[in-house]
Amino acid sequence: MRRLALAAGTVLVLLAAPACNADDDGQSANVIAPGAPGESSTPATAEEIAALAEEQGHNEADVTYLVMMIEHHSQALEMTDLVPDRYRRDGVERIADRIAAAQEPEISAMESWLEENVFGPARDNPAHQNFCGLEGEGGHHSEGEDVPLCDLEVDHDDMRGMVSDEDMRRLTDAEGDEFDRLFVELMTAHHEGAVAMAVDVLSHGHDQTVMRMANDLIAEQNTEIARMESVLEDED
Repeated sequence: MRRLALAAGTVLVLLAAPACNADDDGQSANVIAPGAPGESSTPATAEEIAALAEEQGHNEADVTYLVMMIEHHSQALEMTDLVPDRYRRDGVERIADRIAAAQEPEISAMESWLEENVFGPARDNPAHQNFCGLEGEGGHHSEGEDVPLCDLEVDHDDMRGMVSDEDMRRLTDAEGDEFDRLFVELMTAHHEGAVAMAVDVLSHGHDQTVMRMANDLIAEQNTEIARMESVLEDED
């Protein structure tokens, strides 16, 4: 089990609408909620403002999904790195190349999202509460830094489809037809696990960018699963 201590924070979205004519008493303008057709606009309630802020933010499910999927993708890349010296079927090499070409930039995109939405805001505002998109206060700080800690335990057992250390050793030691068959077996299960994780975040996450990433992953990896179902038929 690997523990990741993430220096994290979320962006605090402040909702405000400037008034056309400011009041002389200096009170801030109300946030305006548009009315139905034919009705005038009215000040938004505190509940409506909170709901809008929540819709625009991210939550624990978003952050946890990305942290785990980076680890999940990293293992897939470890597996594809084994292919050039061990494969027999050209189709296996082509699949490994596609996986690497897709997942390397996906890791970069997920890391960029975490930097923009988690790490960067925490550095800009060390006292920021609700760090990492998690519920509760960010009361813990990293050693020697005045930055809230977001402690997430990245455990292989929590990530569906992850290949065990023993199976990774088996894959490393295999060659030719044995390697092809084991690679397809393990990578298929790996992809199925990633798809299940993506389906989960679609149900429990908030951030629209994370939702799009998850949707793209589902389509991409289901396509690769279908390819792997037929690749072993190629005996060339």
